[in-house]
Parts: sequence; C-alpha cells; structure tokens
Amino acid sequence: MLETTMNFITAISNLFTILASGIAIWVFFTKRKAISSAFSLLVNYSFQLTLSELKEKLERLNDFHAADDAGREQIVILLHETVGQIKGNSRLRKPMNDLVETANKLASDKRRLTEPRKRAFVAELRERIRHLNIENVEAISGDNP
Repeated sequence: MLETTMNFITAISNLFTILASGIAIWVFFTKRKAISSAFSLLVNYSFQLTLSELKEKLERLNDFHAADDAGREQIVILLHETVGQIKGNSRLRKPMNDLVETANKLASDKRRLTEPRKRAFVAELRERIRHLNIENVEAISGDNP
C-alpha cells in the first residue's frame, strides 16, 4: 500500500514537472521579446549605476586641491579608484582608454598632478560620462536603433 502511494505521488510529481516545464518553454517562446527587454533593462540600469558612481567620484575629486599634500593623496586614491572601475567595466574600457592612461600618469607622477590638469581630466571625464549616459537612456527608452 505504501509503495503504491509513493509510486502515485512520484507519477503526479513527474507530471507536474513536465507541465511546468512546458509552460516555461511556452512562455519563453511567446514572451521572448518582453523577457529580452527586461534583461536589457537590468543591464542598462546596472550600467547607469556605474556611471552615477563615477560622477560621485568626480564630485569628490573636485573637493580636493592638488596643491595641498593631503588633497593630493586623496586625488591619487580617487584616480586609482576611477581607473579600476573603468578597467573593470567592459563597456567603459574601450571608449575611455585614453583617460585611463591620463589618470595613471597623473597619479604616478606627483609633479604632473596640478590643479589645472586635474580639472581638465575631471571635465573630460564628466563629458564622456554625460555622453554615455545619454546613449544609455536612449537604449533604455528604445530611441536608439
């Protein structure tokens, strides 16, 4: 009796598994575009967060002055953080490769790190982030082909 009950429960369980799998496959094929859009939205949102973090780092860079020794150390730390974040993101690595080199030069040679050079770096990075931000919003909204 117990064995018959277990076989019946196993058969019902297998039947529900097959049914659930069939529903999942059916949903995947009928709602493929919606599922793809949802994943694309998540990826673009994640990229948007990365751009926001970079903008925060730029604001922090503006808080420190290159002429001040303590400020210079904080600038070097923030430059290295920025470089690491850009290198770690495949969507940022290629379009910002030259800025990574500039940041590395500024951070490695303290004589090169002057307030005008820091401000030029911040301004250029801010514009690149703004441009990428616009592209990402267009991708999210579907305005970009």
